[in-house]
Amino acid sequence: MPLSDPGYEKASPDVTSARNSLAAHVRQELERAGIPAALLDMRTPASPPGAEIECDLGADAAGGVFVQWNAGQSLRDAAGESLMKQDFQAPAVKHNGAVGSAMCAAMVGILRSAGFQAVESEDDMRPFTVAVEGWSDPAS
Repeated sequence: MPLSDPGYEKASPDVTSARNSLAAHVRQELERAGIPAALLDMRTPASPPGAEIECDLGADAAGGVFVQWNAGQSLRDAAGESLMKQDFQAPAVKHNGAVGSAMCAAMVGILRSAGFQAVESEDDMRPFTVAVEGWSDPAS
């Protein structure tokens, strides 16, 4: 739901702060593992290749911290063109899905190893996306 939607309710300041902190730690850990990572910026139309971290600040059950893999632009373009033609079985569509699935599993493993509670999202609106539900600082 867009932030401008009158039905949108933002999470409390404490929850918002915790999610932003969690997203920053996720980005830092993925970068430590050698994975390019960026926070989702709704003002930027194109997402760079690599891990894209979304900090959903909604008060509803869909809120939280999520990580999605963005393949390189040429693969995304090829898959997008096939999808526009409704060619859902095109090699580029299948390959893009395989890359997303593999990177989701890899990021779950990396984040769990670093102390995060990370799972593949069960939200069908976020396929091949990691849901990060918390973090235990290994230094504490």
